[in-house]
Amino acid sequence: MHYIPNRKNAKPSNYSIYHTTEINSFEDHPENILIVPESMTFLIKEYPQSQKVIWWLSVDFYKILMDYRIRKQNILTKFFYKQKDKEYHFEPLPNVFQWAQSYRSSVYIKDHGIPESQIDYVCDYINPSFLENKEKITKDLTNKNILYNPRKGKKEISLIIKSSPELNWIPIQNMNAGQIKDLMAKSLLYVDFGENPGRDKMLRESVSQDCCIISGKNGSSAYYEDLMIPDEYKFNFNENKISEIILKIKQVLENYPHHISDFIPYKNMVLNEEIAFEEKLKEIFKK
Repeated sequence: MHYIPNRKNAKPSNYSIYHTTEINSFEDHPENILIVPESMTFLIKEYPQSQKVIWWLSVDFYKILMDYRIRKQNILTKFFYKQKDKEYHFEPLPNVFQWAQSYRSSVYIKDHGIPESQIDYVCDYINPSFLENKEKITKDLTNKNILYNPRKGKKEISLIIKSSPELNWIPIQNMNAGQIKDLMAKSLLYVDFGENPGRDKMLRESVSQDCCIISGKNGSSAYYEDLMIPDEYKFNFNENKISEIILKIKQVLENYPHHISDFIPYKNMVLNEEIAFEEKLKEIFKK
């Protein structure tokens, strides 16, 4: 269901690979279960009778968007707007359940008073087309391109690129899933210094195509449970670290066969996420 705005035929074309149905309305009833992202927790109190699940996909958006909804009120509605009645503040409501998409999100909600016994770990999975080939991918070791997402960690990446004119940086943009997969399958390295408030999709896509990874330690990337790569490939970014980061990039590009073995545990986890997702839902819904 497309929550806001309520929209018919709202399924994105990229989601056509998933065999799902759409609805245009939701009946508030104790037998119904409404799953909402943390960015839309105001829906919790709009449907008091139903069972609700908050799926913590990108934990940073909880407070950001809740504050935004309050700020955008006009003077009149602010006068009548009772935040405690409209927004969810981790109250112990009997029909509200918690799903953590990442280990980092589980830490966040436990820090806000939710006990471990009330948290289920439900991680999504990447586009199934990335999971088709589970064998080791043969690479052209002369291809020294470095992939990055230009929408993430803009300041950090721009400083690294500026300091390494001898390297060939390729932004991943204006591509569909098939094009991204083909590019990653031909490349040796993906670099990410974004915020990563949840388990990042592109990090998982890259390792599925046997790319090595160099990342920051922001958000979920700081936790081994979420980004299961050795600490030598993770950096707390500051400008004094740029030369060290570039050195590591060059080491990976020059000796890819040695480094790629360090990413096998993370790749195996990613390749099994779809199965783990389905098994977890069967466990939760007792099917």
